Amino acid sequence: MDKQLQEFFYDEQDRGRLNFESFPEYVDLLGRSVALFPGGDLPDPIFDLMETANFISFAHGLKLGLRLKRWANSLSQPSADSSLKEGAY
Repeated sequence: MDKQLQEFFYDEQDRGRLNFESFPEYVDLLGRSVALFPGGDLPDPIFDLMETANFISFAHGLKLGLRLKRWANSLSQPSADSSLKEGAY
């Protein structure tokens, strides 16, 4: 599952639907982080940490979105209890 999520994460970035640079706070924090290192290049472990954190946030948001969709669908479906109650009248 993680491999599929990771592929989806990169696909969303490649298609421009997941664009961290469109968030001014992200751009500001990235700029300040890069400024801490001579030459402006993030060391690989720092870059990997950021990429992993971005992926975890994406995966969590995706899972939350799917749960919210299921929850919303359950509200629009009459429950078995309510149909029993309606039939009793």
